Amino acid sequence: MAKMKLAENTFTLIPEGVTIFKVMEVDESKYEDYGKVKVVLQTSRGEKHYEQFAFKKKNGDINEGALKAWSYFARVCLNNFQVEEIDTQDIVGCYIQATVKHETYEYKTGEKAGQEGTAVRLNDYNSASGFGKSSKVAEDDIEEEDEDDLDDLDELDDL
Repeated sequence: MAKMKLAENTFTLIPEGVTIFKVMEVDESKYEDYGKVKVVLQTSRGEKHYEQFAFKKKNGDINEGALKAWSYFARVCLNNFQVEEIDTQDIVGCYIQATVKHETYEYKTGEKAGQEGTAVRLNDYNSASGFGKSSKVAEDDIEEEDEDDLDDLDELDDL
């Protein structure tokens, strides 16, 4: 009997909730021919998510919705809402916080036609400064600390 090493099965859905991602790669290899850009995002646990932007419709027209979504995504990554133009590689290494939601759907074609699948969708982007905390979370923590300090002063008044 032969012993065989098994391949690692590392695929899991990223859990729903607020998650911080790092932009690992921007693949623009299909941009010239198809108007598509794929962004590889990764969590602190190594889970990967792919955001895809299709800038051309099937008829060749510009997909305004995708252009607006990309523009917002890139500006949040850079934490700069004044920027007018970027190199797609400028966002590599940036951190972004997003709300992860699962969406179920039914396969329409192929071998899995009729079966149910689950997709991960990202919403509510915010800038983040690393895997630790986003800038929004850090501000909330500061406000809570200030409130705790005020509570301490109230206790001193009672003495």
